[in-house]
Amino acid sequence: MPYSNNTNKNIKKATAKKHRRTKAVYFILPFMLIFGACAAYYSGTAASNETRSSSSEPQVSSEAQISSSDSGITNSGSENETASPEGSSGEPGHSVSSEITSGYDFSKPVPRSAAVDKSYFDDAVFIGDSRTEGFITYNSLNNATSLTYKGLMVDTAFTKPVINVNGKLCSVVDALAETKFSKVYIMLGINETGWAYSNIFIEKYEKIIDRIREINPAATIYIQQILPVSQSVSSTHKYITNKKINEYNSLLQKSAEKKHVYYIDTANAVTSNGDPLPEDAAFDGIHLKKAYCVKWFEYLKTHHV
Repeated sequence: MPYSNNTNKNIKKATAKKHRRTKAVYFILPFMLIFGACAAYYSGTAASNETRSSSSEPQVSSEAQISSSDSGITNSGSENETASPEGSSGEPGHSVSSEITSGYDFSKPVPRSAAVDKSYFDDAVFIGDSRTEGFITYNSLNNATSLTYKGLMVDTAFTKPVINVNGKLCSVVDALAETKFSKVYIMLGINETGWAYSNIFIEKYEKIIDRIREINPAATIYIQQILPVSQSVSSTHKYITNKKINEYNSLLQKSAEKKHVYYIDTANAVTSNGDPLPEDAAFDGIHLKKAYCVKWFEYLKTHHV
């Protein structure tokens, strides 16, 4: 049955509209494909950049750690936390806070305890003047390290090259930096009794303590009381007097409390009740004879932490 004219017109209109839609699709499709490809490209690039950015930080950190390890230096937060500031330094194997918690009273001399044998001093360093030289010699303390010199003082310990280290003369403090040790015994002060200002003596003494801690934060540090001299020396010498020695010892005991180091009342090894050194204890009223050096050593054996 043949279509009417109206029907034919409607068919032609629908066909024409369909053709226009098809042309539009073919015209738009390439642009859609191009847009999709671009979007995919930029998305992939951004993801790649983000991945590289996040992975680059661990690489930098890793290189820094390798560099520190290769140089023999380890920078760790725990070490920085346990490193103590001036005036609040810790003692060997534990921090200041643990010492305080344990109830140790640094304001008082080290109490008497069970005697140790000579091997206790295998890892000990003795810093001192000619009095300590005699102490080392008469007690045959070859197992300990002696950083001693006649006339040594708290300032020249930093400046005077008197200790032979591998064929080169170094100051006591520089030599200490080349030494393995766990304990340090200091006796300095008799040569400084002629100084005009006691506070200068204490300041320089405390610098030695600070330097020891820089070299070995875990070291046990003992301040030894300055031994007295005989009455004949104290009453005739230009500047070495027991009055000045007692003044220095009082300041040293306060420094021990301030710095949290151990104070040994060494004078009680050779005399008692703050008396002068016995006249027969020393060759010249200052430098001890062997019998009194032995007493000194026996006292250190029973006064330790």
